[in-house]
Amino acid sequence: MKQKVAFLTTIFPMNDEFLTACFDSLEKQTFKNFDIIVVNDGYKKFDTITKKYINLNIIELPYKNTPSKNREYGINNVKMMGYDIVVLGDSDDYFENNRIEKSLELLKTHDIVVNDLSLFDDNGVYEQKYISHRIQNLSIIDFDFILEKNIFGLSNTAIRLNLVDCINFDPNLIAVDWYLFSLLLLKAKHAIFTNETQTFYRQYSANTIGIGERTPETIKNILKVKTIHYGLMRKYLPYYQELYNNVIELDNTKDVSNLSISSIKHPFWWELYI
Repeated sequence: MKQKVAFLTTIFPMNDEFLTACFDSLEKQTFKNFDIIVVNDGYKKFDTITKKYINLNIIELPYKNTPSKNREYGINNVKMMGYDIVVLGDSDDYFENNRIEKSLELLKTHDIVVNDLSLFDDNGVYEQKYISHRIQNLSIIDFDFILEKNIFGLSNTAIRLNLVDCINFDPNLIAVDWYLFSLLLLKAKHAIFTNETQTFYRQYSANTIGIGERTPETIKNILKVKTIHYGLMRKYLPYYQELYNNVIELDNTKDVSNLSISSIKHPFWWELYI
């Protein structure tokens, strides 16, 4: 039986060139039999997208809420619409041509696929296959790996939807991806990393946080994200209470520039060892 495949993204008032790069890469995918589900939070020119990309089956879900609730709405809808597979992507990123094909190949034997990231900005790609600096291709990623950091984004993952229950995100949640995949891996779902395809991950000020950079400002932001994440995860695993207490203590440090941060080459999202 043929699987129903959805590519899920959200859009909002943003640079039109970003959307063009995203949809151009979707049009070039080697696997063609998929729908694009778009949660539209206020982008006024959506009809220009559907008219330009007539070869893509684009379904709009108008919805305006917090970023976490927009993601919740999208995931729950693709589940209710009967899709078997969801490939997640941010509309300000773009994707290697084989991303959906490679994800489907690996989802035959695994529950979750997480692919590599290449970092780029207005000057072009400046860091190729960032995650591969620390993780080997086809490595199995378990729950323990993402206790205090994350590599699972909403732009470099694909999931078998029969493993996902109805989602209810806290409206104040910042690291939606970290929370979602922590819950899935806590249930002993299998995730595999691949660098045989990649997401081109845009680095600019509108990102919640860029990957890699560590400054006093980003450290404060990381501590805030960890406080929310650990606070929500405490009800699922007692160890999170210890992590929560530790981050509260660090967050009370008045001058984060005085924190002694060990040298982490190619740090992942929210990774901070003091």
